[in-house]
Amino acid sequence: MSTNHTENYQLSQWERTDRVQMEDFNADNAKIDAALAAHDGLLAAHAAELAKMGNCQVWTTSYSGSGGVGSGNARSITFPQMPLFAVIINEEGEIMILLPQASSSVRLGATDARRATLSWSGKTVRWHSTYANDQMNESGMRYYVFAFLN
Repeated sequence: MSTNHTENYQLSQWERTDRVQMEDFNADNAKIDAALAAHDGLLAAHAAELAKMGNCQVWTTSYSGSGGVGSGNARSITFPQMPLFAVIINEEGEIMILLPQASSSVRLGATDARRATLSWSGKTVRWHSTYANDQMNESGMRYYVFAFLN
């Protein structure tokens, strides 16, 4: 019979001088079987919970600002599918948030929150404002778009 055991599952650890017995092997196999069954149950429970979460995907693109403003120079993005929401970030760290259910965006600039007018048509959003920086369309500025799709 083994007098030494593993730390986590108390499985037998034999010395050369120990008398090995079938009962020790059977007890170890029962412990291993129980641990694997518990692990399988936990994996199944996690898989079930993940399935409830949906399948959120992140989609990205980028564009360079043209400097145009107003409805005649509106920017637009067509997403692969309707996003839950999208975020546009410029090189200076200013952010515009686009929500499909909204008719205006929230732009978080260095000094205040300003808005651009949004319109959605299917998977495409168009937006414009009076100023290029509010429209996230400053000439030569790089803009990065992150959309969260469901």
